[in-house]
Amino acid sequence: METSEARRVEATNAERYQMSGQYGWEFSPDAPNLLERWPVLPFTQRGDKRMAFGALSGAYNGLRFSVFDYHRRPTVTSVHTRWTNKKVNELETISIDTVWVLTLPAPMPNFQIVSSIESAWDVEQYPEPATADRKFNRWYKLIDTDPHIAVQILTPQVAATMRSLKLHTWSLVGSELVYVENPTFGRTKPEDVLSTLGRLAQLVPLLPFHIGGGQPAAPQPQPQYQPQPQAPQQYPAQPYPAQPYPAQPYPPQNPGYPQPYPPPPQYGQPPGYPPPQYPPQPYPQPGYPPQPGPYGPPPGYPPRGY
Repeated sequence: METSEARRVEATNAERYQMSGQYGWEFSPDAPNLLERWPVLPFTQRGDKRMAFGALSGAYNGLRFSVFDYHRRPTVTSVHTRWTNKKVNELETISIDTVWVLTLPAPMPNFQIVSSIESAWDVEQYPEPATADRKFNRWYKLIDTDPHIAVQILTPQVAATMRSLKLHTWSLVGSELVYVENPTFGRTKPEDVLSTLGRLAQLVPLLPFHIGGGQPAAPQPQPQYQPQPQAPQQYPAQPYPAQPYPAQPYPPQNPGYPQPYPPPPQYGQPPGYPPPQYPPQPYPQPGYPPQPGPYGPPPGYPPRGY
């Protein structure tokens, strides 16, 4: 690697390392495991000396993401020298793209759209989208994508967001969105990393996750509470017999009139039977001594009848 390219990689790694400490993200200066993971641009373009560096991963605005720079050498110009009879490289072209990968809430069909005016991509042979917006179609190319699926994904909202936020080259691979930019001037700075994450966070909610079996996972039904049968509760025996409550007197129904209450039953007589009838008993009349008065004999006279 030339000195200029080595300095570029070193500066990028230093900035990404500082970002990882500031935002609590994970950082790796070299990530070779990311070179063959996604079969989309820019990884499908020709070139050697492939390298992934400055890798960050974490969460931003509720979305899981990874971002890294992808280094490759697409072309080499060489000449044949007469003195040594060998080919000598006179000029080599180095391309460094920045890749953002966002985890989607649901899987999506395979989809890849590319800017047709980007000089870094060799996509002239691929077809244009077939949306209702012809002006939009002229700006892009579809790569290995079903045109009918592309029409369903490129809704008017998605297309308008792509143009307004300048999100031109991106792909859907399973449950991930892969976005790539080729920084024409210089490197992708930390503020550019954050800015692009914010723009992608506006695009993701607009995607039609219902197509191609990409339904979000339905929430699991909560178990319904089933009351358990309970045995009748046993109460301890009362240590004392229950005391009867005194009868409450009821108010008379026809005040002012005698109430036809039946006479209380006699002691020892079953209720409902008439009381027994007894003959009247003669009672002896008490004898009283004659009282003096206007109808009695005067004192000193014998009683009448003598």
